[in-house]
This record gives sequence, structure tokens and C-alpha cells, in this order.
Amino acid sequence: MPLPWSWSCQLGVRRTLWLCLVAAMAVWGTPVADAQQGVASLVVDLTSGATLSSEQRAIIDRAVLPGSVMKIVAVAAALEAEVITPRASIVCTRTVVVNGHRLTCTHPDLHRPLTAEEALTHSCNVYVATVAARLPRASLDRVLASLNLPVSGTAPVQAVALGLEGPHVVPAALVNVVARIAGGGPAVPWRPATIDVLRRGLRGAATAGTAAALGAAGIDALAKTGTVDAGGVSQGLVVGVSPSQHPTRGFALLVSGGAGMDAAALVAERLRARVTTENPSSPAHALGRDVRTPGRVRVGVMQRDQHYAVREMSVDDYVAQVIAGEQATASGDAALDALAIAARTYALANIGRHASEGFDLCDLTHCQVMRKATAGSRAASLRTAGQYLAAGNHPASVFYTASCGGHTERPSAVWRGAEDVPYLPSHADPACAGEPTWQSYVPAGELLRALHAGGFRGDAVRSLAIAARTASGRVQWVRVDGVAPAEITGENLRTLVGRVLGWQVLRSTLFEVTRTSTGFHFEGRGAGHGVGLCVVGAANRARRGESVAQILAAYYPGLELRTTSGDRTAMSTGVMSHGPALRVQLPREHEPMRALVQEQAVAALAAVTSRLQPDAIPPLTLRFHPTVESYERASGSPWFTTATTHGRTVDLLPLDVLRRRGLLGSTLRHELAHAATADALSRAPRWVHEGVAEWASRGDAARGRPPAPDASSAPACPADIEFMRASSAQQLSRLYDRALVCYLGDLRAGRSWKTWQQAIAAPSPAR
Repeated sequence: MPLPWSWSCQLGVRRTLWLCLVAAMAVWGTPVADAQQGVASLVVDLTSGATLSSEQRAIIDRAVLPGSVMKIVAVAAALEAEVITPRASIVCTRTVVVNGHRLTCTHPDLHRPLTAEEALTHSCNVYVATVAARLPRASLDRVLASLNLPVSGTAPVQAVALGLEGPHVVPAALVNVVARIAGGGPAVPWRPATIDVLRRGLRGAATAGTAAALGAAGIDALAKTGTVDAGGVSQGLVVGVSPSQHPTRGFALLVSGGAGMDAAALVAERLRARVTTENPSSPAHALGRDVRTPGRVRVGVMQRDQHYAVREMSVDDYVAQVIAGEQATASGDAALDALAIAARTYALANIGRHASEGFDLCDLTHCQVMRKATAGSRAASLRTAGQYLAAGNHPASVFYTASCGGHTERPSAVWRGAEDVPYLPSHADPACAGEPTWQSYVPAGELLRALHAGGFRGDAVRSLAIAARTASGRVQWVRVDGVAPAEITGENLRTLVGRVLGWQVLRSTLFEVTRTSTGFHFEGRGAGHGVGLCVVGAANRARRGESVAQILAAYYPGLELRTTSGDRTAMSTGVMSHGPALRVQLPREHEPMRALVQEQAVAALAAVTSRLQPDAIPPLTLRFHPTVESYERASGSPWFTTATTHGRTVDLLPLDVLRRRGLLGSTLRHELAHAATADALSRAPRWVHEGVAEWASRGDAARGRPPAPDASSAPACPADIEFMRASSAQQLSRLYDRALVCYLGDLRAGRSWKTWQQAIAAPSPAR
């Protein structure tokens, strides 16, 4: 059963591996000793919990001073305690003394104060020391406890925040911290803004900061390095997860006699070497290199030694193997065909999900389970060859579930923060309503063992109480008496119990629970998450005589059935065929989103053209940068500007940043408006450019916001120098609002942007 690609980093759909009991691992201890011990490392599969590789395991399992890795905790605590805001900036003075430790910042001088995100990216000692000086110990300890790490004790808060003194922690526990922040484990109990800052900071560290060796090796990751002194010997540490948005593996590496940057370079070498192919001379062996043949897919198949072997096959062969792994027993042709189309759609929508590991999709539940194809599954794949479900101009993000138990579910009710879409509704499914219920018994001690594996603390599970249900009746929250935290989501509970005790124990979250003298009795319906096509329901519908189209319409209302032959070329090209030539440049890791970006760009172009009615829009290149730093270097503009148009090129912040902030569409409209009017307004004041762009970007909403000016209250139109001096997103937003007010005043007076064009073009009266 597939799990969502684009949601996992917010939702924690695949709970991260709790690499031993976190509470037992994170202890006060003795740092690793001498330099002769060299390198110790660990790479784990976050989906299965398997150890993929390790070196000197006895050493990597010891507790160490975390060094600058502890800055993650310090920044989180400061944000949660509101000691700082996400936009707060501090000037780095390059040196700081903390409890006798003299620290020098070696990061590049950005020629401006650093934000919390940038402090994490560049591991700024001054920033963290300054913030920690104002941080109450109780606030720091609260965040440490929420991460199952030991509290600060009596060591100075500043020294603990910098990882120089205080608790020693097993590196694997720090991997879990990063995984939870990435959404690969139980949700951290923090504000979304806090999590966003941490994710961006750790992503920046792996691309332009102290762990930049990972990005240079083509590895998409969230990572943090640390360097500490152990008995006069420098110790370098790096911990992280990869990929950054949907982590499938965690890693830690400790090197004696080196620094954190050295550890990052060493782990990058090991991660690159992890992926093997059946034909090592194939160009696909190069990690992250896109050599995909049209109509084919690269699948990472887990081997017995816990390494992936990459196999390239046709999409239809892949679908045949997926159906064999996911189908219900005794399914009719219509049900198999519907499942084949759903599986193909999922594959096309998620191509490149494992790009940083050298393949497209894995053969585990993280993507889609594969088994040896049967005659029936091959026939279904051939009957539906090339067919998929489309939402707009790209494959839809569809899911399917083994059995919905009589009622399907919305994505957001299963995965926290997921986006609900019209084609994945929650509704009764009579085709599955009559299926048998299931029952299971879990001893209290076994349930405690499963919760411990998920990082919960406590010595007994005294009771379970269902605290909230979704509209479909699924368990949304469970109150657990005897452990901390005292609440867990129903999906989290199902996942933890499944990992430790077996997936047949809690088959779904559609259950009732009763306390017995020695444990807990569960009775429920369905199997799986309940979102999308119900495999059992589809089989029952096929037996009743429903067609493939009827089955798909029942579970995916509003989607259009298409074939790859009709639009494969349009989806893979970088140049759009609508209006002016719009070329999209995307970093490799965002290539799977090309179709979506092109669709949004075409829509933005249509909106701007309709609103402004320009004579022509020149050919443009939309260049999305891989990092914020890359954007700033190329555009010469600060990060908060989101995009900058120079001539025929539009430089934009990273795609994931714009999408996460909900700014992609409005930013594209704003910049396309600049491109459409740049020549005509070449001599107009800056407020005219920005007012027109805001008017075109906001559309009809601009009529009501900001308010219309009047003679007594209208602010002065902003001068060009005010735009140049803007030092924050808030200041720039206020300038845009003022510019829009001025332009709305022009419109009410009967003057449009074309009036400015005509005035500029007219000869001067003095001539």
C-alpha cells in the first residue's frame, strides 16, 4: 500500500527507526577515546529498521558530547520559548567565550545579521551563544525531554546549547531527532514555524553549510555536524537523514582527529557507495544522475544483505509486479484493471522519489510492494497499458488501501498536515461494509514494548482511552495512561504495534479497545490507512458487474483517465507550448515536480495576460534555485524577496520553499507581470512596477485589499530608495501594499499602466 511522497516530511507517515530504546541510549557517559579508533559509522533503513551498514559499531553506539549538533535543540527551545522569532537576526561578531571555551566562527561573512535558519546552516556559535544566554534552563530541558534526550543537569545553559558540556548522547539518538524533525517519526510537539526553521536550516547545512559535502555528492539530506574535544583529540560528528523530504535512511559518522566537516565528507562517500546496480557500468550507477529511459522505471529492490539492487524495467512490468503484491484474492478483471491504473498513476506521480539513492521507487511499503508477477497481474497491466488518472495536466496523487472497512478516509485525517483533494473523499463504501471484523489481543507488557520502541517513556500501560475519532469512525487520538507523552495518534499506534508485534495485530485504526486483566482486546474492521481505492471493495464491485470506469469513479471522483502516449512529451520537456516560450530550470531533486510547475506557470501566465492585456511577453527562463544561498548569489537579492526578474530570466527561491509557504502561484504571477511590463515601464518609478505586479498577482482580491486611498489617509507612494532599504519580508510587504494603494488610485482616476507607457513614450514638452 503506497504512502504519500509529498506529505511524508510533515506527517511522519513512515515512523523513523528508533535505533534501540532512545531513552536508554541517550545517557550521561564517557566520550569516545583516542584517535586510533578512527571512523565509526552507522547507516539504517528508516522504513524497515534494518542496519544497512556499520563500522566499529561498539564505538558508534557509545554516548558522546554532541558538539554543534546540540544547536538544533537550542534553536528549537529558543523558538518554542519565544526567546526569538523565526525572523529574528543577530550579528555574528566571529568570536565568543562560553564558560572558558573560546569559539571562533569560520562560516562565510554574509555581510548582514543571521537568522535562526542561517545560524543552523552555517553553525554560528555567536548566534546560539547569544540566544542561549537568554534561554531559561526549564525551556531547554522541556525540549530535550520531548526528544527523549537527557536534561541539562547543572552545566551552564550556554555550554549545553553548544554541546560543549552537559549530557552525552548516543549518535543514533541524534539521528532520531533529525528524523522526527523531517517527519519520519512521531511528530515533535512544536509549532509548525519552529519545525519549518529547523528543516530549512538542516537542509541548508547539507547544501551550503558545514555538511555541504553531502550536497556536492548529489545526496539530498537534512544534516548537522559537530566538532568536540575529547581528551585533547578533536572529534568530528555528523548525523542526518536522506532524502530531505521523505527520509528512507538515517546516518551517523564519528571520526577521531577530524572535524564535523570531515565527518560529512566521509559519510557522503559511504552513502554514494551504498547503491549497487546489477550492471555497475551502467550510467545509472552514478548517484542522482537522471538517465531514465521513457516508459521505464528504476526500482530499488531490497536484498538480504539490506542493500538495494537497482533494476530497470518497463512501467508495465513494474505495474504487473505491484498488482501481484497488492491485489485481493479472487479479484475479477475489472478490479485488477482498476488497481493497475491506480498503481501506474502512483508510480508516474512519484517517479524520482528515491532519486538521491540512484533509483526511482523502492519495492517496500514506502512506495509499492512488489511480488513475482502472475499471469493475471501481467494480463491486467497489458490491458491497461499506459493508462493513468490525471488531475489537471499531471498524474494525480492517488492512494489505495487493502480494505476500508466500509468507509474511506480523507488524507488529512490519517496523515497530519496532508492536503485534502476532491478526488480522495471520505465516504461510505457499501461494497466493503459487509466484510468480517477482526480481533486481536495485546498483552500490556508487549504494548509497552512497542511504545518504548517509539520513544515513549514509562514503566506500565495502565489504560487506553480513545480520545477522538475521525468522521469515518477511525481512531484519531488515543490517551495512554502510564507513559509520556500521554497521547498518540491512532495511525502512530498502529505503526508502532505493527513494527514491533506484527502488522496483523492492529490492521487498521477503525477499532474498539477493551482493557482485560492482563492486556488489551481490540476489535475492528478494515486493513490499512483507508485512503483512496479499497482493494476489497473494488473486488466486490467487480463481482457485482461494475466496470473499470465505474470502480475508478467510485473511489477517485473527478479524475480523468488518460494514456501516457498522449502527453508524455509535454510532461518531460522544459519548454511550454502555450503563449511565449517559458523555459523552466529545476534542480535535479525537483525534476519530479516539473509537470506541476509547468501547469502553475501556464496558469499564472494566462491570469497575467488576461488582467494586463500586454502587447507581448518575451521568452523567459524560470530558474528555480537549489538553495536559498544560491538564489541570493545569483539574484543579488535577499531571501525574503522570493524572486527577482533580470532581463529574460526570473530567479526564484527553491521550489520546496515556495510551495511550503504557499507562494508559488502568487510569485509566478508577480514576476510574469514584471516581465510583461518591464519594457513599457522602463522609466517609471519603482512603485508603479510593484503596484502593477501586485494588482496582476492578487487578481480580484486587490479590489478590497488594501483599502482605497483618500485625500486624508492615503500613504505617500513609496520612493525607490525605500525598496532598496527594505530589510525584511514584512517591510517589503508593506511597501507592496502602499504601491498597490497608489496604483488603485490611478485606476480609479482612469489611469492604467498603459497610461504610464504612453507618457514615457511621448516626447518631452521641453524639446
